Amino acid sequence: MIKNYLTILAFSATAGLYAQADVTLKVDDRNNKTKTAIKFKGQFNSWADVSAYDDGTNGDATANDNIWSLKVAGVADGTYEWGAVDQDGAWLTPGVPNYTFTVASGSVSGQTEIVIPKTKPMHPVVFTVRDLANKESGVKLKGAMFGWSSKDMFDDGTNGDTTAGDKVWTLKTDVEEGSFEWGIENQCGWKLVGPNRQFTVAVGGAVSGSVSYSIPALTTPINVTFRVYMGDVIVNSSGLYIAGNFMDAVSGKSLCNWSKDTLRLTDADKNDVYELTVSMSPGNYAYKYFNGRGGDPDGEKGDFSAGGCGTDNGLGGFNRNIDLSNATADVVVDIYKYDSCVVYKLPTTGIKKSNNVFKGIYPNPATASANVSFTNKNVAHTVEVMDISGKVVAKNNFAAGVNYGTIMKPAAGTYFVKVSAADGSTATSTLVFE
Repeated sequence: MIKNYLTILAFSATAGLYAQADVTLKVDDRNNKTKTAIKFKGQFNSWADVSAYDDGTNGDATANDNIWSLKVAGVADGTYEWGAVDQDGAWLTPGVPNYTFTVASGSVSGQTEIVIPKTKPMHPVVFTVRDLANKESGVKLKGAMFGWSSKDMFDDGTNGDTTAGDKVWTLKTDVEEGSFEWGIENQCGWKLVGPNRQFTVAVGGAVSGSVSYSIPALTTPINVTFRVYMGDVIVNSSGLYIAGNFMDAVSGKSLCNWSKDTLRLTDADKNDVYELTVSMSPGNYAYKYFNGRGGDPDGEKGDFSAGGCGTDNGLGGFNRNIDLSNATADVVVDIYKYDSCVVYKLPTTGIKKSNNVFKGIYPNPATASANVSFTNKNVAHTVEVMDISGKVVAKNNFAAGVNYGTIMKPAAGTYFVKVSAADGSTATSTLVFE
């Protein structure tokens, strides 16, 4: 008898530990009878959309009574936030905290029903967005009158739009009486510059305030050449990229700001300085470099604020900054070392470069010495070793008939090796001594 009693206690304790309850969520639209679909979402299902019913099933008591219901089975003890959206994706309770319910020892308490109040009379409002930059391929209207869901605008001569293809995006839609804020977005996200626009639909339908917006025109573009030194960093096989809030101002392209794998830099001169020239409108911009699509997803990690070439981005990192607000001519940016504000100086200028002077330097990195393998052993060669400031720290001459030349370690560090052939060809490469 004692053994059975203890077993019952153990079972009861276990059952209490894992207590669950079925929860029926409801949306009552009997005041308006305008909803054609409802979806619930919340912490009980990791905020995934799940359809509600008004057909007498799945927890719904009466079909077609404009009370949308869903029975959520087996909800564990705890407190859960939740909400609902309608057929347009509009949040049913904008501007108020999420609803909550609690399951405790199998019992349910809290808010499990949303009652939609009777809406005010609706009146037609025409919104227009003029694309003075002549770049947008699609514009969406987003505002409090829609629960901050998005609605497509049109430039095809329909839905209130008067002229197709004139870069004036239009939406004619019904809005209830009241005051609202709104803005726009494109395929990249929020597009409105400055504060949200505000308007009012008065009793009777008169509209006042702002129901139009102009996307600013781009100013006369200039060519900007970005440069970064990668001699101290292994460049990811998927490439080196630059991203920033200047990308939307690049001429002739529809780019999303901070798209990390769109603008790729190259090292055409094989001198570890990667470059990219873009035509863009002047302005004050933030940017940084990204070493590979997957190898460096957050980009450079340097403290550019302390270094003097950037600012805190407010997200736990730093951005580089470039002020081109007053630029009227082409700009070539200083060569920064990757991940720092140190300006790198090219060791030489005006060198005639050729990829046919030497085959390579090995080993690289090296410890005590390295060998330069000449492409044409029938001519003499001069090999100069320079530090990163451009100072020559070693120079050796090698007579014709020699396949390679040996470079002895000056000291640990990164060096530039300039190889000059007797036929006038030259080439440079980077060598690291450990």
